[in-house]
Amino acid sequence: MRILYIHQYFATPQGTTGTRSYEIARAMQSAGHVVTMLTSSAQLRPEELPAGEGPVRRGDVAGIPCIVLMTPYDQTMGYVRRIRSFLSFMVKASAIAVREKQIDLIYATSTPLTVGVCALAAKWLRRRPYGFEVRDLWPDVPIALGVIRNRFVGGLLRVLEKRIYRSARFVVAMNQDLADDITGKLGGQQKPVLVVPNACDTYLFRPDRDGSAFREAHGLAGKTLCVHTGAMGKVNGLDAVLDAAVLLRDRPNVRFVLIGHGREKPHLIKRVHDEGLENVLILDALPKQELADVLATADVGLMVVSPIPILELNCANKYFDYLAAGLPIVLNYEGWQADILRQHEAGRSAAQDRPGDFVAAIRELADDSELRRTMANHARQVAESALNRQNVVRPLIDLIGELDSRPTDADEQNEEAAL
Repeated sequence: MRILYIHQYFATPQGTTGTRSYEIARAMQSAGHVVTMLTSSAQLRPEELPAGEGPVRRGDVAGIPCIVLMTPYDQTMGYVRRIRSFLSFMVKASAIAVREKQIDLIYATSTPLTVGVCALAAKWLRRRPYGFEVRDLWPDVPIALGVIRNRFVGGLLRVLEKRIYRSARFVVAMNQDLADDITGKLGGQQKPVLVVPNACDTYLFRPDRDGSAFREAHGLAGKTLCVHTGAMGKVNGLDAVLDAAVLLRDRPNVRFVLIGHGREKPHLIKRVHDEGLENVLILDALPKQELADVLATADVGLMVVSPIPILELNCANKYFDYLAAGLPIVLNYEGWQADILRQHEAGRSAAQDRPGDFVAAIRELADDSELRRTMANHARQVAESALNRQNVVRPLIDLIGELDSRPTDADEQNEEAAL
């Protein structure tokens, strides 16, 4: 099957962010499908961009044919600039999706939700079926965060969300809670809603890598390292980590290391300076190869979000990287990730309204090296079994292999209901 894969923030293992779309695209290729990635330049390194000039470039990126729109995006952008970036990509990508020849299936992944418009355009104008992957609930998350306050705009986005789901041949969710929410929004339609969580890269992230150079470079020899990696935005709620650092000043052996970038980073750096938090180190984002060494030498992986219940549905890449690296994980929220940690005794969690429990969990692991070792082994076992990449992706590859690219009667009925 010839698949046009649309992901605005496609990244390869050479980058600093998640590679889910790269891994799925490679799995599709291994199954015999011809895959073309339609993406932006936002998460590609300069040396990875196809050669050429102009707003659209075509070429191979890490073994995957790509159509790259030179549309800027960065975590430090304000909301207005982000919306402009979303809309710019949506318009240009929709035009390409409609014009592109020899496409049997479109696979579109959010966020943002506007990526779904590209798939809708190709379905309505060229009768091309599509599958839609839901990474975050839009517009639910930005509404909960207060980013979208206009009720009319929020209502329009909710209508668009349902239409995208109901017009899809199938929908993919990152966890069962998301799948249940999507099923409710389908309004009784019968179509596959497949759960395909993020998976663990057990080859790159391993507990046997040598991270001693990182400890030596930053004067961390002999310290218990509690690490948080990835975005530093509003949703990430990293003030919770600094609050914990304040309360754990009495543990001179404990160090908090934050690695990444985002709009909240200057604020976090200022807090560290103003409050004299000598037990906190804030670093820039690292390429995954270097990050793998850091996680191998760390002792605890931290997962935090702002105190907003819907964020418990998140499926952040760092969670899976921590497991693969054999790190006990401490969450400051409940939900499906916390359930996995409890089931396998691979970490601790605390309710969003109980920050003291979050600090207590960090303290417990910092003081008990034997408990850390036990949970570390359990974390790696989960990565190698339940969340192994090949096992996780296989149901999606099987489903695509069973699809006929022509619209079915059920598709036509669902489209009428969606309209």
